[in-house]
Amino acid sequence: MNQKISRRNFIARATGTGLGLLTARSIGKVLGANERVIVGVIGAGGRGRSLMGTFKNQGAEIGGICDVYEYHLNQAQEIAGPQAKSYRDSRELLERKDIDAVIIATPDHWHRNHLIDSLSAGKDVYLEKPMSYSIKQGAEMVKAARASKQIVQIGMQRRSSEAVHAAKKLIDDGMLGQVALVRAQWYWNVSPLPETVELKGRLDWDRFQGPAKNRRPLDAVRFHYWRNFWDYSGGHMTDQGTHLMDVIQWFLNDSKPPRAAQMHGALYQLTGAETPDTFCAIYEYPRFIATWTLTYANSFTNGWSIIFQGNKGTLELDDRGYRFYPEPWPRRGAPVEPTHEFKGGIPTDPHVKNFLECVKSRKEPNAPVEVGHSAVTAPHLANMAFHKKRRAILGRDGITVTF
Repeated sequence: MNQKISRRNFIARATGTGLGLLTARSIGKVLGANERVIVGVIGAGGRGRSLMGTFKNQGAEIGGICDVYEYHLNQAQEIAGPQAKSYRDSRELLERKDIDAVIIATPDHWHRNHLIDSLSAGKDVYLEKPMSYSIKQGAEMVKAARASKQIVQIGMQRRSSEAVHAAKKLIDDGMLGQVALVRAQWYWNVSPLPETVELKGRLDWDRFQGPAKNRRPLDAVRFHYWRNFWDYSGGHMTDQGTHLMDVIQWFLNDSKPPRAAQMHGALYQLTGAETPDTFCAIYEYPRFIATWTLTYANSFTNGWSIIFQGNKGTLELDDRGYRFYPEPWPRRGAPVEPTHEFKGGIPTDPHVKNFLECVKSRKEPNAPVEVGHSAVTAPHLANMAFHKKRRAILGRDGITVTF
């Protein structure tokens, strides 16, 4: 890029009303097929460090690490190696011309800013889910990504899973018939939040809060367990729901969000948190109803599953793979055995591999921004219904919500 675009001007162009698909010239270098991708990491907490290992396994080099917490930086440095430089300000990392792409694994309330800053710097982006902190921010992020020439992959690894693609083929082949009901669920038994947490090094609390709606005094519990607080996330509804609602929409509704949602939830286990640890949401789609249920107070069947119920059969998808059971279900007799089965989990490696391949080929990745935005719109809609205690209806523009 011969003339540097200021962050303010880039955001104004990327999020303006009536924006067409503007073309922002990339400042990233063109990579050869066998050239190693140099990656920067923004957010080196547990998920960020896990992704660092996966990226290294896929041949990438970690060139820089950014985090607001000294302990995270030290832990990440051991994974990255001595060639990686540490930063507290993500903008300093993004100024480096040798960084080809960045992993963004910060709390949800930072995703919009970090994505737009990275696009402005000409970096390709692997952005952890959920993509956005709100429906409005998600729409802005889609526009910003499409105003650039950068590759953006949302960290929704089911989009690159062999098991999930095989399950989708069963539905595409009509084996379930008309699906009337889909049940998504996630069950874990999680320890209550601690009353206090000891910090293991310096924490830049002001930088962590950043664009958060409310300014709070230093609170190590909020920092370590940020997914349990509304200032920084959409709670477990968006955190886990993004994965599951995306699969439902992808399989049955052309990846489009629901027309309306309702939600009821409460806190039973995670004392001290704000976001519900137990909830049930109902989503209204044109041809079926979906429910999304979670509790972190019980581990029955331990983990996630999605059950598609059609008039010709039932498809159960989870971390073990999938199983198909034809209709009708016998009322008595021996346990029913699946007639079709696929054994396999949901690894992250294929999703990271897909991203790195797209960084080199410039092809569209498996989970682009439109997919990430639509996937989290459904959980956002349910959260809005929860806060208002009313049915939330999504407008035709996909942004406005009425009650």
